[in-house]
Amino acid sequence: MITLLLLSQITRDEFMDFKRQVEVQFAEIRGEINELKTEMRAQIQALNQRIDDLDKKLNKRMDDLITYLWIFMGFITILIGFIIGFGLWDRRTYLKPVEEKKADKELVMKLEQKVENLEDENKRLKNQNQALIFILEKFISGASKEEIKSEIEIMKKMS
Repeated sequence: MITLLLLSQITRDEFMDFKRQVEVQFAEIRGEINELKTEMRAQIQALNQRIDDLDKKLNKRMDDLITYLWIFMGFITILIGFIIGFGLWDRRTYLKPVEEKKADKELVMKLEQKVENLEDENKRLKNQNQALIFILEKFISGASKEEIKSEIEIMKKMS
C-alpha cells in the first residue's frame, strides 16, 4: 500500500524519466550480456579448437604407439622364429653325431656278427679238417676201404 501511495505522488514526467533510465540501464545490461555471450562463444570456440588440437595430438600419439607396438611385435616374432630355428638347427646338429654313432654301432654289431659267423665256420672247417686228417692217417696206415667209408659216415653224422 505504501508503494501505491508513493506511486501516486510521482508525476507522469518523473515516471517517464524513471522509465527511460530503466530502459537505458536495461539496454546497457543487454549490451553487457551480449558482450559476455560473444566472449563466451569466443572462449568456447577457442576451447573447442584446443580440444580438437589435443584430439589430433592424441590420435597421432596413438598411431605412433600402435606403429611402435607393431614394430615390437614384429621384433618379438622374428626373435621367437630365430630361437625356434636355432633350436631345430642345434637339435639336428646335436643328433647328427648321435645318429652317426648309432650307425657306427650297427656297423660294429654287423661286423661282430660276421666275425662270429666266421669263427663258427672256422670251427666247423677245423672239425672237418681234423676228420679229414684222421681219415688220411687211417688211409696211410693201411686201413681198408670199408673202414675208411665207415669212418667217413660217422664223421658226416657228427657234423
